[in-house]
Amino acid sequence: MYPDLIELVDALKAIAEPTRLRLTRLLAQGELTVSELVRILGQSQPRVSRHLKLLCDAGVLERFREQHHVYYRVPLNGSGHRLASAVAPFMPSDDSELNADDTRLAEVRQARAKLSRDYIEDDAPEWRHLHDLHGDERAFADAVVDDMTGEPIGELLDVATGTGRMLSVLGPHCTRGTGIDLSRKMVSVARAKLTEMGLSHCTIRQDDMYQMRFADNSFDTVTIDQVLYLADQPEAVVAEAARVLAPGGRLMIVAFTDGTDRPGVKLGIEPASIDAWCRAAKLTPDHHRELPGQDADITLLVARKPSL
Repeated sequence: MYPDLIELVDALKAIAEPTRLRLTRLLAQGELTVSELVRILGQSQPRVSRHLKLLCDAGVLERFREQHHVYYRVPLNGSGHRLASAVAPFMPSDDSELNADDTRLAEVRQARAKLSRDYIEDDAPEWRHLHDLHGDERAFADAVVDDMTGEPIGELLDVATGTGRMLSVLGPHCTRGTGIDLSRKMVSVARAKLTEMGLSHCTIRQDDMYQMRFADNSFDTVTIDQVLYLADQPEAVVAEAARVLAPGGRLMIVAFTDGTDRPGVKLGIEPASIDAWCRAAKLTPDHHRELPGQDADITLLVARKPSL
């Protein structure tokens, strides 16, 4: 809800213009850069930037930077999100400009997806190998969903999201989802996966798992998937996840517990070590499940933050 009539009128004025309506419609479907929006709208960069600034100033859009790129999108919650959602049903279904926007948006998404596939195949084959170790991906996803959907997922955070696998599994069940990763290329990979799955209520941000930008108690559910054995300070990762977890919220940790070592990486963490890291972060281990993998067994451990 807007705090006063003036801010509501400003937001309505900002959105009540054809190009800005098109931008709002596009950016309700996920984040895009200015250059991508220029390509879709067929307008000059200065003109598109002016429209974006008006929408951001009115709270209809939000912006965030990833190195040399600035992304825009409709917020996942708040007044801007509700206004964009309220307007969406009134968009004409047979408008030629909107249809052209959809065609060019699909082209942008296809280009993103190709870059992501090329990166995984050529530059990050280890990710493919690690996921292969899980064996049956469908069985893994079913186990995660079974463990976590007995109660609402709510606001979801996936730490060091990588390819965005946990968001793809739990995203359909959450209110809103966020994935963070320090690697800009992996952020691009995960963003392409969410777009492919139509998870417009989820977003990907570049961030440091040791020092995340989020306020304390921001998320109802946090996941850490196959990250701790790569971390220099796994206990610090768990502590930071606990910080942003809301009271009563749950942390799921996915880790190999019996595997073959790789050069420079020990695949396999004792469940007792994970329990100790959780308890040190003032989380209470709730339950865990063992899954047989191809070359390594996998533990799904769920811990809970005490309620206030």
